[in-house]
Amino acid sequence: MTAVTQRKYDPVTRWLHAGLATGVVIELLLQAAMRVPPGVGQGVDDWHREAFELHSHFGPTVAILCLLHWLWICTPWARPGVGYLFPWLRPCQRPALAREFRSLLRLELPPWEELSSLVGTVHGLGLLAITGSVVGGTVSYLGYYTRVPVPDTVLHWASLELVVTSCFVWPFVIGHGSMAILHRITPRGALTGETDRQGK
Repeated sequence: MTAVTQRKYDPVTRWLHAGLATGVVIELLLQAAMRVPPGVGQGVDDWHREAFELHSHFGPTVAILCLLHWLWICTPWARPGVGYLFPWLRPCQRPALAREFRSLLRLELPPWEELSSLVGTVHGLGLLAITGSVVGGTVSYLGYYTRVPVPDTVLHWASLELVVTSCFVWPFVIGHGSMAILHRITPRGALTGETDRQGK
């Protein structure tokens, strides 16, 4: 973690982000290996079933991390805070977001050391997708693994919502990780157009 990153994000935000990201990756890997049984106590008891059980029982941990993340970024002590994740909600931020998106189309990434409206938007949309998965997963967990009386119709729609939102989480995690790696391995200025401007 660089000093620049530490200045951009407060320590609690960084730790909660790291914990949530780790939990989400673990859940996605288990999801890729698991097979959902036809019902409670039904199906073949193999390693695919074990992956499903681990996925289900690890879900509450991710849900707690997601909740803590939301609670913290909404406090006045969080840096950069919840507003950074949704710049498109503020009209004054939309021109900068549009400029950065046009730069992205020219394969120019925002500078690593600056707070970017585009990066904030990607993080925000990713957090919304993860939150959607957490909500669907939590309802399913309560209905299948506890004595909470969840109606069958609610369980059905929660399961569908979980599948749909998971489809959005996959590209977010892959894209987010790829961009972080690209920023790390590329010389500073090479992705922002600064190198070309300095050479002129």
